[in-house]
Amino acid sequence: MFTATSLIIIDTYNIRFPTVLTNLGNDYNSSSGVFTCRTAGQYWFSASIAKSFDDNAGSTSCYIMINGSNMMLMYHYERDPLHAFFSITASVGFHLTRGDRVQVGNCFNPSFLGRGSYDYFAGVLIKPDV
Repeated sequence: MFTATSLIIIDTYNIRFPTVLTNLGNDYNSSSGVFTCRTAGQYWFSASIAKSFDDNAGSTSCYIMINGSNMMLMYHYERDPLHAFFSITASVGFHLTRGDRVQVGNCFNPSFLGRGSYDYFAGVLIKPDV
Protein backbone atom coordinates (compact mmCIF):
# COMPACT_ATOMS: atom_id res chain seq x y z
CA MET A 1 0.00 0.00 0.00
CA PHE A 2 1.24 3.48 -0.83
CA THR A 3 -0.03 7.05 -0.95
CA ALA A 4 2.04 9.91 -2.33
CA THR A 5 1.21 13.60 -2.90
CA SER A 6 2.60 16.93 -4.16
CA LEU A 7 2.83 16.50 -7.91
CA ILE A 8 6.05 17.42 -9.73
CA ILE A 9 6.01 17.53 -13.54
CA ILE A 10 9.26 16.26 -15.06
CA ASP A 11 8.09 16.33 -18.70
CA THR A 12 4.97 15.42 -20.70
CA TYR A 13 5.52 11.71 -20.15
CA ASN A 14 6.82 11.67 -16.57
CA ILE A 15 5.31 13.09 -13.42
CA ARG A 16 5.96 12.08 -9.84
CA PHE A 17 4.52 12.47 -6.38
CA PRO A 18 7.49 12.97 -4.03
CA THR A 19 5.75 13.38 -0.67
CA VAL A 20 5.14 9.86 0.59
CA LEU A 21 2.48 9.44 3.26
CA THR A 22 2.48 5.63 3.29
CA ASN A 23 4.74 3.14 1.51
CA LEU A 24 4.37 -0.31 3.05
CA GLY A 25 6.88 -2.60 1.36
CA ASN A 26 8.67 0.35 -0.29
CA ASP A 27 7.30 -0.59 -3.73
CA TYR A 28 6.65 3.06 -4.66
CA ASN A 29 9.71 5.06 -5.73
CA SER A 30 9.17 8.76 -4.99
CA SER A 31 12.19 9.75 -7.11
CA SER A 32 10.70 8.25 -10.28
CA GLY A 33 6.97 8.25 -9.43
CA VAL A 34 6.77 4.54 -10.28
CA PHE A 35 5.21 1.71 -8.29
CA THR A 36 6.97 -1.61 -9.03
CA CYS A 37 4.97 -4.74 -8.25
CA ARG A 38 6.76 -7.15 -5.93
CA THR A 39 3.74 -9.38 -5.17
CA ALA A 40 1.55 -10.56 -8.06
CA GLY A 41 -2.17 -10.08 -7.56
CA GLN A 42 -5.17 -7.78 -7.78
CA TYR A 43 -4.41 -4.10 -7.10
CA TRP A 44 -6.48 -0.93 -6.82
CA PHE A 45 -4.97 2.40 -7.90
CA SER A 46 -6.30 5.92 -7.65
CA ALA A 47 -4.89 9.25 -8.84
CA SER A 48 -6.18 12.80 -8.77
CA ILE A 49 -4.58 15.96 -10.14
CA ALA A 50 -6.00 19.47 -9.85
CA LYS A 51 -5.67 22.22 -12.45
CA SER A 52 -3.78 25.38 -11.56
CA PHE A 53 -6.54 27.91 -10.87
CA ASP A 54 -6.34 30.74 -13.45
CA ASP A 55 -4.56 28.86 -16.24
CA ASN A 56 -6.22 28.68 -19.66
CA ALA A 57 -5.85 24.95 -20.29
CA GLY A 58 -8.91 24.29 -22.45
CA SER A 59 -8.39 20.59 -21.85
CA THR A 60 -5.91 18.42 -20.06
CA SER A 61 -5.42 14.71 -19.46
CA CYS A 62 -3.13 12.10 -17.95
CA TYR A 63 -3.12 8.31 -17.81
CA ILE A 64 -2.57 5.69 -15.19
CA MET A 65 -0.05 3.53 -17.04
CA ILE A 66 1.28 -0.02 -16.77
CA ASN A 67 4.75 -0.75 -18.16
CA GLY A 68 4.63 2.44 -20.24
CA SER A 69 1.23 1.70 -21.81
CA ASN A 70 -1.77 3.99 -21.33
CA MET A 71 -4.44 2.13 -19.35
CA MET A 72 -6.89 4.53 -17.67
CA LEU A 73 -7.54 8.06 -18.93
CA MET A 74 -8.12 11.04 -16.65
CA TYR A 75 -9.52 13.84 -18.84
CA HIS A 76 -11.21 17.21 -18.53
CA TYR A 77 -12.36 19.77 -21.09
CA GLU A 78 -13.21 23.27 -19.87
CA ARG A 79 -16.00 25.43 -21.25
CA ASP A 80 -14.83 28.46 -19.26
CA PRO A 81 -11.09 27.86 -18.87
CA LEU A 82 -10.25 31.18 -17.24
CA HIS A 83 -12.53 30.72 -14.25
CA ALA A 84 -12.71 26.98 -13.70
CA PHE A 85 -11.16 24.82 -11.05
CA PHE A 86 -11.24 21.07 -11.53
CA SER A 87 -9.40 17.86 -10.86
CA ILE A 88 -8.92 14.88 -13.11
CA THR A 89 -9.33 11.63 -11.22
CA ALA A 90 -9.31 7.91 -11.95
CA SER A 91 -9.58 4.78 -9.87
CA VAL A 92 -9.04 1.38 -11.40
CA GLY A 93 -8.27 -2.25 -10.57
CA PHE A 94 -5.54 -4.20 -12.35
CA HIS A 95 -4.04 -7.66 -12.11
CA LEU A 96 -0.28 -7.20 -11.90
CA THR A 97 2.57 -9.66 -12.17
CA ARG A 98 5.90 -9.32 -10.39
CA GLY A 99 7.95 -6.52 -11.96
CA ASP A 100 5.02 -4.62 -13.53
CA ARG A 101 5.45 -0.86 -13.21
CA VAL A 102 2.53 1.52 -12.60
CA GLN A 103 2.73 5.30 -12.85
CA VAL A 104 0.78 8.41 -13.76
CA GLY A 105 1.98 10.14 -16.91
CA ASN A 106 1.68 10.76 -20.65
CA CYS A 107 -0.11 14.02 -19.87
CA PHE A 108 -1.57 16.50 -22.37
CA ASN A 109 -1.07 20.15 -21.29
CA PRO A 110 0.80 19.13 -18.10
CA SER A 111 1.98 22.68 -17.40
CA PHE A 112 -1.63 23.56 -16.48
CA LEU A 113 -1.83 20.92 -13.77
CA GLY A 114 -1.61 21.90 -10.12
CA ARG A 115 1.37 21.23 -7.95
CA GLY A 116 0.12 20.79 -4.42
CA SER A 117 -0.67 18.42 -1.61
CA TYR A 118 -4.18 17.93 -3.06
CA ASP A 119 -2.67 15.91 -5.95
CA TYR A 120 -2.17 12.23 -5.16
CA PHE A 121 -1.33 8.76 -6.46
CA ALA A 122 -2.19 5.72 -4.35
CA GLY A 123 -2.32 1.96 -4.66
CA VAL A 124 -3.15 -1.07 -2.56
CA LEU A 125 -2.86 -4.83 -2.97
CA ILE A 126 -6.42 -6.21 -2.78
CA LYS A 127 -5.67 -9.92 -3.14
CA PRO A 128 -2.32 -11.60 -3.76
CA ASP A 129 -2.09 -14.51 -6.21
CA VAL A 130 -2.02 -17.87 -4.49
